[in-house]
Amino acid sequence: MRFKLRHMEVFRAVMLTGSINGASKLLFVSQPAVSRLVSYIETTLGLRLFERSKGRLVPTAEAHALFREVEQVYQAAVRIDEFAHALALEPSSLLRVSCSASLAVSVVAPALVELKKRLPALTVSWQTTLMADMPMGILSKEAEVAVAAMPVTHEHLENVPFMYGSMVCAMPKGHRLVARESVSLADLVREPVVLFKRDIPFGTIIAQACEQAGVELKSTIDVTRADQALALVEGGLGLTIVDNFATTGSSLIIRPLRERIEMTAQFVYSRFAPPSRNASLFMQAVYRRARRLQRAVPEALVPE
Repeated sequence: MRFKLRHMEVFRAVMLTGSINGASKLLFVSQPAVSRLVSYIETTLGLRLFERSKGRLVPTAEAHALFREVEQVYQAAVRIDEFAHALALEPSSLLRVSCSASLAVSVVAPALVELKKRLPALTVSWQTTLMADMPMGILSKEAEVAVAAMPVTHEHLENVPFMYGSMVCAMPKGHRLVARESVSLADLVREPVVLFKRDIPFGTIIAQACEQAGVELKSTIDVTRADQALALVEGGLGLTIVDNFATTGSSLIIRPLRERIEMTAQFVYSRFAPPSRNASLFMQAVYRRARRLQRAVPEALVPE
C-alpha cells in the first residue's frame, strides 16, 4: 500500500491547518518531519497535492478530492477506537443503534432515555440513516440493530415488525383543506407539494399510490427526510405527505389520506448475529413506547 495510514494522518493535518507549522503542532512532531513526509507522499503517489504560496500550502483539486476519501477513513478509525475503548471497559457496556429519521423523536429517543436510566453506564452510539444505507451499516457492525419505518429487504437481515403507521398529509393552519376530515391525492394536484425523492422507499410508495389513483403530483422540492418536508411546509412552501411517525410534536395540521398508504415499522438486525442483551433491552423499550402510542403490533417478536 503506497498511501499508508501515517501518510493519511499527516496529509489530513496539513489540509486542516493549511501549513506545515500548523500540522506539526497538531501532530506534535517537528516541521521538517512533516515537510519531508508531504514531499514523500507527493512523490510516491505521483500527485501534486499542494502549491506553495507565501508560506502556506494551497491544496490542489486533487488534494481536495483525496481529502474527502481520507476523512471517511479517519472517521471510521475514530469509531473503531471508541469501540475498542468500550470493549476494554466492559464488552456489555456498548450499544450501537440506527433509525429512520421519522422515528427518532417519537420512538427511539424516549426508548433510549428509558434504557439509560436503567443502565447508566451503557455507552450508546445512535445515528439516523436512510433505509437504503441500513444493510451496510448493520452488516459492517456500525449498528447492531436498526429501527426502520418500513421493512429493509436484504437476504442477510431479519425484520421484526413492531408498530403500524400510515402516510398522512401535513398542512399549515388556515389552509383550505383543514376543514376536511381526510384528504385525497386528487385534492393535492393543484397544490404546491413537498415530496420524497422517488428513488427512496417513502417516495416510491407515494408514487405508486398516485399512479393507482390516476394522479400526478409535482414536487416543489424533493427531500429525503420527513423533518425536512415538515420544516419546508412550516416555512410556507405548501403541503407535504409524510409518515405519521414523523408528525409527533409538529405544529402543522395533520389529515389522513383517503387513499390508505400503510406501513409497518421494523426492528432490523443481522441474521448472523442475534441481538445482544443490550440490543434486546433497547428493542423492548422501543416496543413499550410503541404500545403507549397505541399502534403497536400485538404479536411483535421482540427478543427476550
